[in-house]
Amino acid sequence: MHISVKMCGFIEPEGIAHAVRAGVDAIGLVLDPSPRQISMTHAETLMAVIPSHVQSVIVCGRPNLAELEEIRERLKPDLIQLMADALPDKKHGFDVLPAFEDGPNIIERVSEYQRYIQESKPMVLADGPKPGSGVLADWDRIEALRHSTRLVIAGGLTPENVGAAIAQMHPYGVDVSSGIEVSRGIKDPERIHAFMAAVRKAEHLLN
Repeated sequence: MHISVKMCGFIEPEGIAHAVRAGVDAIGLVLDPSPRQISMTHAETLMAVIPSHVQSVIVCGRPNLAELEEIRERLKPDLIQLMADALPDKKHGFDVLPAFEDGPNIIERVSEYQRYIQESKPMVLADGPKPGSGVLADWDRIEALRHSTRLVIAGGLTPENVGAAIAQMHPYGVDVSSGIEVSRGIKDPERIHAFMAAVRKAEHLLN
């Protein structure tokens, strides 16, 4: 079992280079208003340093259709991550990663999404109740999603707790941002490598 690792919220190329050397599977760049928000032009610069074997993900919250089209045309990401309540109509053909904020009705919201896309086991991201804040999701609640989805877990993950999260939830992937930083958007090489080591150790224990 390979657990996919997405590291998100980069604002400078050095952090991306460290993540790539550590073996990351996906890099996320944030266009949504947040402490790690970058401009479209800055995103174009950073996209150029993401190698082809690493998945590129543009995080954009609740964009309108025109914004989605611009992202697709200018940045050409592998995936666009957006909040599940802002999904475009299927006819527009965007490759998306829907993100669900944790809350009492997250299971029902994910089920509605599955019915909408008519896919038996879609990839979904389950985030904390305040995405980007480092607040943990309710793992006991999120765990139930692993049986019906390719579950990517986010929200407050760190090198110190990601092993426990994997052991409990058996996810398809994990997503980290603040847990590997020295300051907003500036990634710590040591924490990047520590996070990857913790994931691979937990992955080995599941196999």
